[in-house]
Amino acid sequence: MPIDPTLIRAIAELGVPAPLPSNDPEEQRERAFAYERAVYPYLGPAGPELPIREHVVPVSGRPDVAVRLYYPREPAPELRLPACLHFFGGAFVQGGLHHPSVAAMCALRAARADVVIAAVSYALAPEHPFPTALEQGWAALDWLVREAGSLGVDPGRIAIAGQSAGGNLAAALTQLNRDRARHPLALQILEVPGLDLTRGAGERVTDGITEAELAPLGTAVDRYVPRVEDRHDPRVSPLLAQDFGGLPPAYIFTAEVDPLRDDGERYAAALAGAGVPVTAMRLLGLPHEGGMYERVSGTARVAQAAIAQALRALHDL
Repeated sequence: MPIDPTLIRAIAELGVPAPLPSNDPEEQRERAFAYERAVYPYLGPAGPELPIREHVVPVSGRPDVAVRLYYPREPAPELRLPACLHFFGGAFVQGGLHHPSVAAMCALRAARADVVIAAVSYALAPEHPFPTALEQGWAALDWLVREAGSLGVDPGRIAIAGQSAGGNLAAALTQLNRDRARHPLALQILEVPGLDLTRGAGERVTDGITEAELAPLGTAVDRYVPRVEDRHDPRVSPLLAQDFGGLPPAYIFTAEVDPLRDDGERYAAALAGAGVPVTAMRLLGLPHEGGMYERVSGTARVAQAAIAQALRALHDL
């Protein structure tokens, strides 16, 4: 199935060319940020103004990590709200909490589900390759559980979510948590995740995808995991884990026109085979980033409504 023509038309009418890749990571980040600033306000919804609190969490042996908390209302310790630790996307090398889509999505989910969204500003590759971002994520999770009372969060109702590269980190973190501490995670939400970084472009879904669109995938993996032998580590490729038991219930969203589609669908099958409750949704007609374009895609609106409903269900635990 081709990309949704409504989405194609909306992007074409903007007349903003997609950012070209660059060998300079900083230049690539600037191009990606400029592109998103130009297109997102027309394709995606704005987020509401919410109370925000900034925190810096120390990380053993790694750079400290900033965590931004989006509250659906003014925070107070007595609230004891559910929370969701969120990891943005960007192929491990770009993106961040300053991007319009990330800020809007975090605020929208906090408001729609009446939960605290704890967005992790993890370090980017190649300056900070694996395992820095994952260890920062672990420190953020451990901090969120330990400090839950003072943050107005219920430590028994915490979810983990991530988009694209952030979905990889979220999935890896659920496995790491199971093996290290077993903090009681209630839910994982993985959106268009890349979960097997050992696979080359030729081994992935290519329907409707050009070679030029596939090339950045290999570059991203090289920058995040420069040692090829490390790519078989389940902390890098969660799909290669030997054990999927004991992980939190999952919502997994894949996009039909996306080279990473099979990763999410295979992971859903692996979790289900291990007895983990899974809901999997393929977003028909959408490319990798299409799930955030709610202004122009009915499919994206359905997906985001499903995520909000999953997060609201944390209140019932």
